[in-house]
Amino acid sequence: MIQLIALDLDDTLLKTDLTISERNLQAIKKAEERGILVVLASGRTIRSMQRYVSVLGLDSKPGYIISDNGSTLSSTLPAEILVSHVLESSLMGRLFEAFEKFDLPVQVYHQGKILVTKENPHTHIDEKLSGYQRLVNPRLKHEIPFLPSKLVIPGDPEILPGVLLKVREQFGHQINAFISKPYFLEVLPAGADKGSALQAICERTGIPSENVLAFGDAANDLGMIRWAGWGVAMANAIPELKLIARLVTRNNNENDGVAEILEQYVLSSQPIRE
Repeated sequence: MIQLIALDLDDTLLKTDLTISERNLQAIKKAEERGILVVLASGRTIRSMQRYVSVLGLDSKPGYIISDNGSTLSSTLPAEILVSHVLESSLMGRLFEAFEKFDLPVQVYHQGKILVTKENPHTHIDEKLSGYQRLVNPRLKHEIPFLPSKLVIPGDPEILPGVLLKVREQFGHQINAFISKPYFLEVLPAGADKGSALQAICERTGIPSENVLAFGDAANDLGMIRWAGWGVAMANAIPELKLIARLVTRNNNENDGVAEILEQYVLSSQPIRE
């Protein structure tokens, strides 16, 4: 019996115009009416997720939000940060230096702003996705005013896979690194992951993994889809995610893939029981 539904946002629940379709919205509300806990799990910051939390009404009841790709776990009511992973200063400095050698920009998020080391076309895309304004600071490594939950490396999709391999080789188990979008490489602290954040929620609520239904589309969802008893890959997901998912939607994020699975496996007369 499904007790928790975890939903990635971009390219999963959200359409390309960054909205939630009416069919997806109604399916989620009907699942909640059955007592199922709905958790949003995104690479976005809490602030950038807030509009979707509000649309779904999740801020009006006790619950949880996974943000920063699992670096941050928060409660909704009361609104509190429960777990926060950050990149320590010395490690962050070495990461900045590594990406400087690849001649790649580095960006972080802070108080509704994207702080980035140099201009690039991909940060402009992120402005539209996040709703944040970019601020270019070539001395960001020396002047960053906080310890970030992650670094985002915008770059050419043809180059980033090779950079990812080299960064993993250099930093090993000190980091969790992956490509979240073809033009974004992300670096999180070791132990920070959507899957570990989802596990933390289930430990708090007593919900077993086999009663968790999780939806995703990209490499930042691998841990969550792997951990959930019922991992769902969107039709538009990367091949690696489809390989480990228990279910794959027929419809993509533009065509209510989330609602498709909820209607068939949660809201039907014969929902998941095992």
